[in-house]
Amino acid sequence: MPSAPYIPHDELSGPSPDTDLAADICELSAFFASDSRFLLSSLRNDLEIGEDEYQDVDDQNTRADLLVDAAAKRLTDREALVGDAYPFELNDLGTELLWRGFDDWGKRAYLISLVLSHLSTVTPVLREAELVPDDNTVRNLRIWFQLIATTVLAAELRGTGWAFGWPRPDKTGFLEKLTQIWNFVKDGRVHSEMPDGAPKRIKDGDIDVVAARPHADGGPGFPIAFAQVASGADWKDKSVRNTVENVFFKFWFSSHPASQPVSYHIIPFIVDSEEIRMQTLHLGHILERLRLSDLAGYAETAVAAGDIRSEGTDAYENIRAWLQGYREEFAV
Repeated sequence: MPSAPYIPHDELSGPSPDTDLAADICELSAFFASDSRFLLSSLRNDLEIGEDEYQDVDDQNTRADLLVDAAAKRLTDREALVGDAYPFELNDLGTELLWRGFDDWGKRAYLISLVLSHLSTVTPVLREAELVPDDNTVRNLRIWFQLIATTVLAAELRGTGWAFGWPRPDKTGFLEKLTQIWNFVKDGRVHSEMPDGAPKRIKDGDIDVVAARPHADGGPGFPIAFAQVASGADWKDKSVRNTVENVFFKFWFSSHPASQPVSYHIIPFIVDSEEIRMQTLHLGHILERLRLSDLAGYAETAVAAGDIRSEGTDAYENIRAWLQGYREEFAV
C-alpha cells in the first residue's frame, strides 16, 4: 500500500506556491519513513516528475529549487516557534528532516493536528495516497482534538479547563455541565431549569471549551474564555463570537456574570501570518497548530505540577497509542 503523501502539483507550482503545504508534506514524509528521515531533495524530484514536459526546463528547475528552499525556511520557523514541542528537526544544511517521536503532549498535539489538516475533506495529500484513517477513527481523532483544546485553553489562561462540547466525556447534560462549571466559577448564577425558548435537544450551544482563572477572593472580574474547536475545511465559518458576546450569558443565566468573556477559535491548521489578523477580528483569538502545540507542551508540565487543571488529559495517551499504530501500518 502507498505510504508516501500525495503531492498536489497544482498548489505547489506557479508563481505563488503554498509553502506551508510543502512543509506539511515534508513532515508527513518523515513521519511515515521507516528511518524517520526525509530528504528535501526528494520533494524537488517529485515536483519535477509532475511538471509539464513542454514547459521551460530551466524555469521548472528554478521554481522547484525556490519551493524547496521556502519549505526549509518554513520548517525552520516552525521549530523556532514551537521549540521542544516540535516533533521534527531540520539539519543544519536544511537538506534532511528528522521525525523525533511523540514522547510528550506537545509533539502529540502537533502530529494529530498535522493529520487532521489533511483529511479527505480538506486536502488530497492523505486521501490520494490511501493514508486517510477510516470514518470511525476520524471521529475519535476529532473528539481527542477537542479534549486537547480543553487542556490548551486551560494553559492559555493558566487556569482550569472544561470539555463542554458534545459528546462530553462525563456524559452530563447541557444544564448539568454548565451548573457544574459555575459551582467553581461562582460569578453569576445558572438557571435552575431550562429557560423558556431553549432548544429541546441542546448539546453544547456551539461552545466546545470553557476555561477560567478565578481569583482567590472569589469575586468577579477574572479571565474567562469560550472556544469553538473546528477541524474541517469550513473552519472559517464557525465563529463562536456572536454566541459568546450576545447569547450565552444573557440566555442561560438568571444572574448575569460580570467577568468579561473572550472568544477563542482552536484549529489544527497553520494560518498564514497575513491572514491571521483578519481571522482574529472575525473569529476571536486563534490558537492554531503552532500555538496549541507549544501550549500543550506547557500544559503537560503545569498539570503535573498542579499549576493548572483540565478535563481531557487522558486523550494524550489515546493519541500516542493511535499514532504509533498508524505509523507502523504505513511506514516503509
